[in-house]
Amino acid sequence: MGVTTLRPVAGRTVPHRGARRARHWRVRLPRTLSLLCWLVLAPLAALALARLVAWDGDVLLAEANSLNGLAYVPAWPVLLLAALGRRAVLGGAAALVIVAQLAFAAPEVLAARPLPTWARHAPTIRVFDANVGSDAGNDNMSGFAQTITRHAPDLVTLEEIDPQDFAQLESDGALAPFRYRAYERGRLPWGFGIASRFPLRIEHVLMGGGNPFLVVARLRLAHRILRVWIVHTQAPVASLVQWRSDLEAIAARARTRGLRRLLVVGDFNASWGNAGFNAVLDSGLVDAAAARGEPFAMTWPESRLLPPLVRIDHFLSGSEVALSKIRTLVGPGSDHRALVGEVAISGPAIAPRTGRDRRAVRTR
Repeated sequence: MGVTTLRPVAGRTVPHRGARRARHWRVRLPRTLSLLCWLVLAPLAALALARLVAWDGDVLLAEANSLNGLAYVPAWPVLLLAALGRRAVLGGAAALVIVAQLAFAAPEVLAARPLPTWARHAPTIRVFDANVGSDAGNDNMSGFAQTITRHAPDLVTLEEIDPQDFAQLESDGALAPFRYRAYERGRLPWGFGIASRFPLRIEHVLMGGGNPFLVVARLRLAHRILRVWIVHTQAPVASLVQWRSDLEAIAARARTRGLRRLLVVGDFNASWGNAGFNAVLDSGLVDAAAARGEPFAMTWPESRLLPPLVRIDHFLSGSEVALSKIRTLVGPGSDHRALVGEVAISGPAIAPRTGRDRRAVRTR
């Protein structure tokens, strides 16, 4: 029986398994999928560019900017697909968008700071704030009545509440512990509701477009005064001009009136991604959630299907005031989450005043 000799074929080799696998991962991204990636990436790049040259220039930009860094999350899967699919230009564009995302989000994410030394042993009051309204309507305050009772705050501030809702909270007994109460109504059917265990004076109300957007109040706490501003700006989708004006007025007032023992709470309809809110922070006010390392404690929209995506409800503090704790709560029937915070105030111990007056005294 003869022996057959096998001769190697010149120029041909059989790839081993690892090489075949590597070649498989070097396949270029199909054009159709690449085009879809560009369609995702292009609006994000345009948004980043618009923030640099026309920050909050129109309603759409203002709404998109309120998402801040979250708006650019789709750039990450695009970068991954571009890297695996050997699309260098697409990957480079995605990387630039991600760099913009990190640059825009960094100030808020890196704003965490230790609690001031003086605040660790300072007296505190508990503050509850909520926008109780809803686009779908919120005609029953029983949920908020239970929440307020459960958390036993010293000060309650409510936005987008109508007189009937405020009266229901009173009739349900939720406001019974609060000796001092006030209500400020605008042209719209809703306004501000305030209830305090401490003597409360409404000093001024700033109006914009026929509606109040800032209630300026004072709380007398033993031997000191705590200034409290309750905010509810116009939404940009309702009036971009009025929204800008409201935020500018708050920032200007903070710069000119000083920040000593000042607490600012409420619905700003703005986040760190918006120019107007940054102007408010530039006055020297401290965003409590960001300072306590909670930049992603989103407050809107509250729904059963999706978690909140935007943080537009805030506690801001001036000098000699600090939030030692802050957290979000379910806002029953509202499209906003509520906020509750422990507010440390420099000075001697705090004790509620006693007296017969049941309502705040207003001065104009």
